[in-house]
This record gives sequence, structure tokens and C-alpha cells, in this order.
Amino acid sequence: MGNNIKKFKSLVLVVACTAVVLATSVTASAADWGTLKGKFVLVGDAGEPAPLNVNKDQEFCGKHKLVDESIVVGDDGALANVFVYLYLKRGKKVDIHPDLAEPSSDPVVLDNKGCRFEPHVALLRTGQPLEVHNSDKGIGHNTNFTLLKNPPFNEMVTNDSPIKKTMTKAESYPSSAVCSIHPWMKAHVLVRDNPYMAVAGADGSFVIEKIPAGEHEFIFWQESKGNLKKLAVGKSKTSSKGRAKLKIPAGGELDLGVIEVKLSDLGK
Repeated sequence: MGNNIKKFKSLVLVVACTAVVLATSVTASAADWGTLKGKFVLVGDAGEPAPLNVNKDQEFCGKHKLVDESIVVGDDGALANVFVYLYLKRGKKVDIHPDLAEPSSDPVVLDNKGCRFEPHVALLRTGQPLEVHNSDKGIGHNTNFTLLKNPPFNEMVTNDSPIKKTMTKAESYPSSAVCSIHPWMKAHVLVRDNPYMAVAGADGSFVIEKIPAGEHEFIFWQESKGNLKKLAVGKSKTSSKGRAKLKIPAGGELDLGVIEVKLSDLGK
């Protein structure tokens, strides 16, 4: 009887120790998460946005006073529309926070409105619906979407029937959408298979949340130049391919502060 009790206690101890080891292993392998943020500011005077050459449907499109949106500067030099996103080598994957595991079922809407695309820049995850609308009553638009990994398309979009697409593959860089009927119209959409991407708002700021803690590479891209090279981002600097290695703290945030972008960085 005594031997049986000893064996039972030993078995309980082994099971308990195994449970502790397994729990420790799970805890050790579970990713911690952090935040990346910053604000882009243009150094230098970009001047007033140049008016666009509105040479089609002038009676309708001309009244919207359209200007070049390749460089958009707000108050105090805030530089909008800069893309920041996680770079992954081919075949590599990244842990995704459970809250962000599935792409949103809400469509990203790219609207032809006032003879321009609204918004001018957008983010899209693979598996998330994309809808291209035409809010310009009585004006025909088409959307010529240049994609490398996904099938490109060039389709007319009517007022009552939006174009609906779903991308299945990540694109390496923001893809351009243009209207072949109104050649001044342009937008850029970044398609990625993970949620770790952002685009600077009107105040120049961006935030990417719930990133796996540790060192990662991020790409900095702006449409007038493409990859932003040799750009000081916090204590790092982007490479000739616009990439910077940044360490995301577990349970905290990496604030890059003000990121100064010179006109020469934008090819001006």
C-alpha cells in the first residue's frame, strides 16, 4: 500500500513538472507586441501644388480646381501620404497578433470623385474586398490598375456598378491606379498579406500597432521618389532600397519622433 502511494505521488510530481515545462514553453514562444510611430515633416518649401492639365470633360472636371497630389504638405510642413510597412524576405512569414489575424470584411473603397481618386492613397490586405466606385454623375471613368503579383485590370466603372476585386498575393510596393480617360488621375494602393503597414495622414503622422517584438525591417516609400533612401529614422537610416532595421520593444512603443524629409529626398 505504501509503495503504491509513493508511486502515485511520483506520478503526480512528474505530471506537474511536465505541465510547468509545457506552460513555460508556451509562454516563451508566445510573441510579445509593440508599436511603431513617427511623423514626417518636409524640410524646405515645396511651393503651391501645381494645377493639373485638365484636358478632358473640362466643363465638369475643370470646376474642381485639381492640383498635383504627388507631394501633399500640411500645417508646419507635415508630409502626408508616406507609406511605412514591414519588409519580409521571400518565403518569410511574420506572427500576427490574434486581434489582427483576419483581414477586415469591410471593403476598401477607391472612388472616382471630382475627377480624382478619393482617397489618393490606401492600404489593402489580401483577402479584403476592394471596390472602385464612380461618384461623378454622367462622367465616364475607367480604372487601369497596375499590379505585379495579382492580375492587373483595366475596366470601365459606371455610377451604379462598382468594380469589385479581391487580391490574393502581397505586392512589394504600392500599386498605381490611373484613369485612362482622364490621365491626370492617379492613386496608390499598397496590398500586403499582413496588417503591419501604415500611410502618413494629413498631419504627417503614422502608427503601426501590435507588431511582434524584436528587430524588423521596414520600407519607407513616397510616390514622387519611390523608396526613400538614406533617410534618418530614429537612430537608424534607410538603405538604398528604402529599408531600415528597427527594434520594436515588447509591450512598448518605438517613437521615431519627427522624421525630416528634404526636397532632394523626393527628387526635387
